[in-house]
Amino acid sequence: MTRTLTLTLLLLYAFAPNCATAQDDEKVDADRLTDGDVTEVTVYQGQALVTRSVTLPGDQTGLQEVVVTNLPALILPESLYAEPGEGLEIRSVRYRTRPVEQDVRAEVRELDEQLQELRDELSAVEREQKLLADRTKYLNSLEGFTAGTAKNELEHGVLNAETLTSLTELIFSRREQVAAEELELAKSQRGLNEEINLATRKRQNITSGSATTVREAVVFVDAQEAGASLRLRYLVAGAGWSPSYNLRAGADRKQVTVEYNAQVQQMSGEDWTDVAMTLSTATPSLVAEPPKLDPLAIRLGDSPASGGPKVAVGAEEYSRLKRQLDASRDRLSDVRNRLGELNAAVEQAAEPSTAASDGFEAPAFAADLDLPFRQGSFDRSVPQLAQSYGGMAGGAGGNGQGPGQQAAGRPLDRFGYGANGDAGLNYFANESQILDFNARGIVGKAQGSSSVSQPPAEGVSVSYKLAGRTSLPSRSDRQLIQIARLPLQGDFYRLATPVLTGYVYEEAKLTNTGDVVLLAGPASTFLGDEFVGRGAVPTVAAGESFTVGLGIDASLRAGRELVSKEETIQGGNRIVDFVYRLSVENFAGEAAEVRLVDRIPTVAEDDIKITLVDPGKKLADYPDQAAERKLGLLRWDLEAPAGSTGADSAAVEYTLRVEYDKELSIVGMPAKR
Repeated sequence: MTRTLTLTLLLLYAFAPNCATAQDDEKVDADRLTDGDVTEVTVYQGQALVTRSVTLPGDQTGLQEVVVTNLPALILPESLYAEPGEGLEIRSVRYRTRPVEQDVRAEVRELDEQLQELRDELSAVEREQKLLADRTKYLNSLEGFTAGTAKNELEHGVLNAETLTSLTELIFSRREQVAAEELELAKSQRGLNEEINLATRKRQNITSGSATTVREAVVFVDAQEAGASLRLRYLVAGAGWSPSYNLRAGADRKQVTVEYNAQVQQMSGEDWTDVAMTLSTATPSLVAEPPKLDPLAIRLGDSPASGGPKVAVGAEEYSRLKRQLDASRDRLSDVRNRLGELNAAVEQAAEPSTAASDGFEAPAFAADLDLPFRQGSFDRSVPQLAQSYGGMAGGAGGNGQGPGQQAAGRPLDRFGYGANGDAGLNYFANESQILDFNARGIVGKAQGSSSVSQPPAEGVSVSYKLAGRTSLPSRSDRQLIQIARLPLQGDFYRLATPVLTGYVYEEAKLTNTGDVVLLAGPASTFLGDEFVGRGAVPTVAAGESFTVGLGIDASLRAGRELVSKEETIQGGNRIVDFVYRLSVENFAGEAAEVRLVDRIPTVAEDDIKITLVDPGKKLADYPDQAAERKLGLLRWDLEAPAGSTGADSAAVEYTLRVEYDKELSIVGMPAKR
């Protein structure tokens, strides 16, 4: 592919002004050849601008031609230009190619020499094998002669037994010797073939195309003084970079050191040694973050008597459906925390267009968890139960799709997880809450779900001029270099969202006090000396605040339960009071501050009245409180005392009232993400 691209560029350039292709008979003056030195490189996202500093060879002045040779294989010829130094005038610059007998790269030449030596050794082994074959053939002839002679002598009564014994022993001895030598030669042949294959693969890895053609810039100059210099600039393909981060939070939870790195791809075909490097976004053309809770929007649908979805009847059915939803949510929560492994598995699968028809399979660990997602669509068991009580998966007002039934283009969406699992968790949370609204009768603690949700086991354009000098060889793998290291003070806290997951996560709100813009990129997160997971850093301007996830706090566990549900009928309306209990258990030996988050439904019309009768405890006061309250999102700041578990855990019981037409049922609406 690279060879084809390079050839195409060269053919296109052949028709451009001031450009020429190589001619076999073009005379090469070795005294005018020079490589120059690569001194500056600007890496864009897809290309790189390379600068070579060239000093004119010899002490000649006046009009002359200098040839800058060994240009990289992936050079873009039309980008070639030269800048004169003091005492020099550039008259013309042209690009040419010239055939050579050997690959011009030293590393490739070394491998070629190694391959030739190995092939010579293999030829010697094969010659010895042929010699052994001739010896074997001779021994066969000798054996036939001996047998014939012995038979003849035996018939005439003149058999010399001693001579026959000696010949027989000689033949067998030589056969054993030949067999041993054949075995050793076969081992040597096999070993040499393996070495040749390995060296061949190495050569293929470091070569992006044939380098038996040298690429050169022919610069015609007028030098007023000897030893003048110029700078040759050109673009190369096969280069690019992307941001990545290491987030290192101190064990004292006071500071996060942001290591801003660049993963640089350098396959241009030339090494960049001791260069001044700039990274630019300009164009010459395991999860550490907690799930995000979406608003829950509801509306009224037809009653069961009018053909609408039936409601769950009685505590037993309610408990069964509740357990099924909670179990599915908890399994998905566990998968979400292994999202890196899941993404890696999905990326190796077939393309989406073929995966749907060929039967896209989940990674093995997802199947082991018995997730209700199979082959890119939501299993019918959960949508069917959802339809029974007016959930999101169908029925009156539903959109008829579980999260996995939407044929999304992103690989994970085919499992119904959403890009990072949050859509699936919100889906189960939606169904669970809709089940609460539509279950008939009073549901108490003894009849409802378990008291604690048990988690499963478990477009900016910027440039960065790098300090000092940098060396990057041309290699097939990505190379990591550091852009900046920023120690940032942070506001550390723990976040619990029990309607989504029983895990409690740690987060930190940081402010970019440096003078560099942080571009969006993946992050590896460390707390103390421990790796806690992978997340992402958004694009952050200087002075802007952002939040980073610091993984799961294994000493805390959150739960959510429906304590009671009481219904009354007033006129034509049904009034239902729900009491929910949110709890945080602390298994550690010290108290922990936790942000406890839940939600109440929002409505688009006034046919449903939602009232937060009693928040249980004072809601948290923070800058975004008013905006989040309009979305139905609630937050309490609690302290979970050391060793507080079970009935002693830190908890909030809040009361929610829902009032609507008694002849209608509540159904979910698509989330506004």
